[in-house]
Amino acid sequence: MTLYRFKKPSILVAICLIFVMALAVACGSADAPAAAPAAPAAPAASGSSAAPAAPAAPAASGSSAAPAAAAAPTAKPKPTEVALGGGETMISFADFWQPPTAIYGEPTSGGHLRIIYEDPLDHGNVWGAASGVTDRYRGPTMNTLIQENPYNADAPLIPDLAQGWTVDEDNQGITFHFQDDINWHNGEAFVCEDARFTLQTMISGEGLTHSYMAGRLNHIDAASLNCEDDQTLEIRFNAPNPTPLLALSNRRARIFNKAWFEEGGEDVMFQDMSVGTGAFTWDEGQTVGFDTQHFSKNSDYFFGDGTLPYVDKVTITGILDESAQQAAMLAHQGDWHWVRNWGQYQSYVDHEQIQTVIRATRGHVEFWLNSRTANAPLDNIRVRQAIFMGVDRAAGIKVLQDGHGSAGFMMAPGSAWELDQAIGCAIPGWCPAEDPAARREEAKAILEEEGFDFDKTYLFTVESDAQIVGRATFVQEQLRLLGIKTDFDLLETVTLRQQEQGGTWGDIMPSNATMAADDPSAGMGGYHRCNSSDNMAHFPDQPCDETLEALFDKIDGTTDFADRKKLSDEAQAHIMSQYWKMPLYWEQEAVAFWPEVGGYAHFPAPFGSFLKYQHLWMNPSKKDDKGYEGQMHGLPGGI
Repeated sequence: MTLYRFKKPSILVAICLIFVMALAVACGSADAPAAAPAAPAAPAASGSSAAPAAPAAPAASGSSAAPAAAAAPTAKPKPTEVALGGGETMISFADFWQPPTAIYGEPTSGGHLRIIYEDPLDHGNVWGAASGVTDRYRGPTMNTLIQENPYNADAPLIPDLAQGWTVDEDNQGITFHFQDDINWHNGEAFVCEDARFTLQTMISGEGLTHSYMAGRLNHIDAASLNCEDDQTLEIRFNAPNPTPLLALSNRRARIFNKAWFEEGGEDVMFQDMSVGTGAFTWDEGQTVGFDTQHFSKNSDYFFGDGTLPYVDKVTITGILDESAQQAAMLAHQGDWHWVRNWGQYQSYVDHEQIQTVIRATRGHVEFWLNSRTANAPLDNIRVRQAIFMGVDRAAGIKVLQDGHGSAGFMMAPGSAWELDQAIGCAIPGWCPAEDPAARREEAKAILEEEGFDFDKTYLFTVESDAQIVGRATFVQEQLRLLGIKTDFDLLETVTLRQQEQGGTWGDIMPSNATMAADDPSAGMGGYHRCNSSDNMAHFPDQPCDETLEALFDKIDGTTDFADRKKLSDEAQAHIMSQYWKMPLYWEQEAVAFWPEVGGYAHFPAPFGSFLKYQHLWMNPSKKDDKGYEGQMHGLPGGI
């Protein structure tokens, strides 16, 4: 086994610590999780006894100031509302724009908001090579048709480019009515054709490396896209649809300028941030690839009551090294930071001026097994099952998340769509074992029965991000305990995306992921539809999983929640029984910010409408406020 050798000593220390802690947990030095009720009998494929149901995540270790991992809520959140045919929505700005003034005081105008981000700011192609950094470039500068409410992620969707919409009587179409006086940052007027052309391009993928939105817009009849006039877009669906707005609010469904794309092609998507409609313009004279990027208030912004955005300047700084992120935040060289690790979190909680907010999210660490035809032995479903059985998910939560996580299945724990424990735990390997060592021996026996080649070295394809590498190292150690030899192939993001879409990545691929929406179609379907850019189980040279595709088609066309839930459960169980992909755990995630930042409400994902930054303000009168040490509760969106 070859471990990645790091140039940064701090990263090496962190990875070595993960290795030692993983070994300690594997050897039984950690407290064993509480026993859970037995599941129904497992399928005959493994011949094993039933796996126990998932225990609650272990309490966080270390300082008592850190909260224990929250159990999944007993009262599940309300499922996404079904849009009723014929319904017209036209909401006044004052009705939906309600800043949390009871927490932060009244919004103030002016000032400079400095964001600390965790990756190099290498490109902005959110449409054809999407990644977190593309959201940081395009969030301040672009818009979607509709958006989440930045002050309440659980509230109904609100206007963006569209000021209102009407759902067709048959629930099989929608008409958007655009805001008045929308202009691109180059001075050209926004017209409906820009939106129609954007959606057409996202659906077809023409001119894109690989369309992120293609697998999330399957319900749209592309031929139906029609501009009634410059202010009105008509869309029809392939079948009645219960969530016609959800996919169109995706942060990567950003509407671009048709002429800009036709002139510059995908190159401008990678390199040019100057043509948008958003709250901020990209400062002149900058070049993509520099890790500090500056944005200024758009004085011609169409959205709101004339006061938005509240701040004059936004600066985003990409810092790869996590210790350097923390140092910059503690030195007040940044104002707002999405927390990357639990050492950072504790240092922010302990700080007398920094506020913190934490919640369970749809973020998860996933790993895929390359099951393409002829990729022996991973084309053998029992081999894949044994590998999943050998990974101690409870140890992953304890070692990598300091207890801040849950095992779960294909939909986030606590979701209205969460698979029942009895169903999920009946599929071998999916629920944490009462005796991980015994299960590991059972997994080894399956590998031996299937003639697994223990002498071969299997390839991890890993994005060269310190956090992902650390998490991949944990999985690598789990496989070592099974007797499986592995090596790392570290890739930059763009190269990784090319290998993903070409199906040329190695045998095992761990990554960070966040489900775009709490919905079986707009969320889970985004990973497992055949034309999804995030489906690593479907390769260009092999047929689609027609069983799963048919289930998603039924989910798209089913409006009754109970019926849709049954289809969702069936799809989840099918995916889990194929052993393509496992969420190692579902995360709790946190944000930290200095006291002069106002208006932030925590989101169930590290993305969303809050990345436009138009709703945040800076109040200089609060810059010397203190008394936040130990504060972890009470802010909007948090626990």
